[in-house]
Amino acid sequence: MEPVTLIATDLDGTFLNSKKQVSDLNRKAVSKLKNHGILFGIASGRPVETVRAMLKKWKIEDSVSFIMGMNGGVVYDLRQRTKEEYHVLDGEVVLDVIHFFEDLDVDFWILEGATRYTNHTSIETQEHARIFGETEIEIDLEPYLENNTCNKLIIHCDKEYMPIVLERAKQYKNEACVGFLTADNLFEYVDPRINKGYGIEKVAKHFGVKLENCVAFGDEQNDKEMLEKVSMGVCMKNGSQDVKECSAFVSPYTNDESAVGRFIEKNVFKEEMDVIL
Repeated sequence: MEPVTLIATDLDGTFLNSKKQVSDLNRKAVSKLKNHGILFGIASGRPVETVRAMLKKWKIEDSVSFIMGMNGGVVYDLRQRTKEEYHVLDGEVVLDVIHFFEDLDVDFWILEGATRYTNHTSIETQEHARIFGETEIEIDLEPYLENNTCNKLIIHCDKEYMPIVLERAKQYKNEACVGFLTADNLFEYVDPRINKGYGIEKVAKHFGVKLENCVAFGDEQNDKEMLEKVSMGVCMKNGSQDVKECSAFVSPYTNDESAVGRFIEKNVFKEEMDVIL
C-alpha cells in the first residue's frame, strides 16, 4: 500500500455502528492520525452542517480536518472554515422528479443546512431527523422549488416498498440528474457530475495530496466511485455486493465490529496491530 496522507470515511453503515455511534476503537484510531501527519475526514450524503454539529457528540472534533457532504456536492475545511459547493440542482428539475414519483407511497426531502423540508412529516420521520441532527419542517415543495436550487432530492419510503421505487426510477429519464440508492429506505437524485468520487478529487486537490496516497471506507452504492478513485478503497463486510466487487479490499469486519479502526491500526499503524487485534 502507498504511504497514506489522507483518509476519508462514509458514516452510516461504515464509521458509525448500527446505533449511530462511534466505537472507542474507531475513535482511538482516527485520533492518532494527526500525529502521523495524516488528514482524516468524513464523506457523507448528509449536509456538512449536521455532520459538523455531531463531531463533538462523537468525540472526534479534534481529529477531523474536512467534511465532504451531500455525496460529494459540498466540501468543508474545518481548519480554514471554508465551504465549497458544486453543481446544485435547479428547482424545476427537482419538481420534474417529484411529479414523476408523486403517485407512489413516498415522501420527498430537501435538505438546506440542518433543515429538512418535506411534503409530509410524521413522528417517525421527525425522530429520524433528530437522530441525524436535522429539524424536519412540512411545507408545500412546489412554490419552494420554483425559484430555488438544492444539492439533492431524497425520496423516502418504507424499505419493503423500495423495490417499487427502484422499478419506477428505471423509467425516469432526465440528463439533468442521476438517481441512486443510499440506504434501504432512501433513493436520491443529484446533478450527474456529483458523486463521492468527484468529491474526493476535490478534497485531494484542496489539500494538495495525490489520490494514490488516499484511503477511503464505504459500504453502499453512493460510496462506489470514491472507493474506485483512491488507491485503497475499503468496503465493509456488511457492504453491498457490487461495492465489494469494485473495492481494493473487503474488510472481514462489519461497521458494528469497528472495521475502520481495525484497518487503520493494522495497515497504517502496523507496529500496533497486535495490541489492538
